[in-house]
Amino acid sequence: MVTNAQNSMAGFTDWITKAEEQLPTEILERFSLLLSDKDYASALASFGIPKPVTFRPNTLRLTEEQVLNEVAEASMQSSPIPWCPLCNLLTKGTIRELQGLPCSSIDGLYIQAASSMLAAHALQVQPEMRVLDLCAAPGSKTSQIAALMQNKGMLVANDRSRKRLYRLREILQRQGATNVEVLCGPGERLGQTHAECFDRVLVDAPCSGEGRFRLERPIRLQRWSTQEIRSLAKLQEQLLIAALRCVRVGGLVVYSTCTFAPEENEFVLDKVLRKKNIDAKIVPLPEHLIPPATMAPVTSWLGKECTQDVTSAIRIIPDATTTGFFIACIERIS
Repeated sequence: MVTNAQNSMAGFTDWITKAEEQLPTEILERFSLLLSDKDYASALASFGIPKPVTFRPNTLRLTEEQVLNEVAEASMQSSPIPWCPLCNLLTKGTIRELQGLPCSSIDGLYIQAASSMLAAHALQVQPEMRVLDLCAAPGSKTSQIAALMQNKGMLVANDRSRKRLYRLREILQRQGATNVEVLCGPGERLGQTHAECFDRVLVDAPCSGEGRFRLERPIRLQRWSTQEIRSLAKLQEQLLIAALRCVRVGGLVVYSTCTFAPEENEFVLDKVLRKKNIDAKIVPLPEHLIPPATMAPVTSWLGKECTQDVTSAIRIIPDATTTGFFIACIERIS
C-alpha cells in the first residue's frame, strides 16, 4: 500500500527531475557547487511545487486576531510562522478564498512571502524613527514598515522607476500608510543628498531572482545569465554604499535579495565593507528572526575569497513555508 508520505516524496522527486530538465546547465552547476545535496533538492523542487501562501494582517486597518478569526470562520486554516512575526501560513484554503474575505476587501490582509516580510522585521524599526526604503516599488515591504512604525516617524520610499511608483502609491494608499514620502530617482545617488539622515535603511536590491524561479514561467529563466549577475552586482554595490552613507552612525542597514548568487550577496558585502571610507560591520539578526532552513554564507566562490567577515548574514533555503532569500544586517560604526 502506498502511503501519503510516499506519494508526497514521489511528487517532490518529480519536481526535481523537471527542474533539472528545464534549468540551464550553468545554473544547475552553480547550485550544486553552492548548496548541500539536501538544499539543492529543496531549491529545485521549490521551483515547481505550489508556492506556500503566507499572509500578514495590515495592522493599520485590523488586528491579527480579527484577520485570523475571519480566516477560521471561512473554514480556512492557517498556522503562524515562528520566525516571522505576524506572518501566517495558509494550510487549508486558497489565495482566491483569502482575497474574497471581508478583511481583504478593506485591505486588512496582505499576501506576501514570509522571507520578504522578514527583511522588514530585520530593520527593527521603532515608531518615531526616520527610515528609508531605497528600492521601494512595488511597495509590499514599504507598507509593512509603515505598519510596524504605526504610521509615526518618517518613512521615505524611493524607486528609480516612475512607472513602478504608480503601483507603490496605490498600495500605500490602500494600506492606509500615511507617514510615507515618495521619491523617484536612482537610489545610488541618495548618499549625496541624504547623508546621515536616517536611523534605518532597507536595500531590497534588484537581483537575478534565483530564489523565486518558477518552471511555469520560463521567460525569467531565459533571461538569466552570469553577465546579468555581474551587472547587477555593480548596481547592488553602489546601492549599499549609498545606504551606508544615508544611515546615521549607530544605525542599521538591511541588505536583502531573493537570489542565491554569491556575487550578488556575500561578495557585494565584502567589496563594500573593505572600502577605506566605510566603517561598518555585519551584525547577527535577532535569534527569533532566523528561519530553520538557512545555510551559512560562503567565504569563497569560484576562486575568490571574502576578506571581510560576512558570516552573520543568512541565506534562506526554500521550504514549505517560504522562497529563497538572503539577508544581512549592517551597523554603521563611524
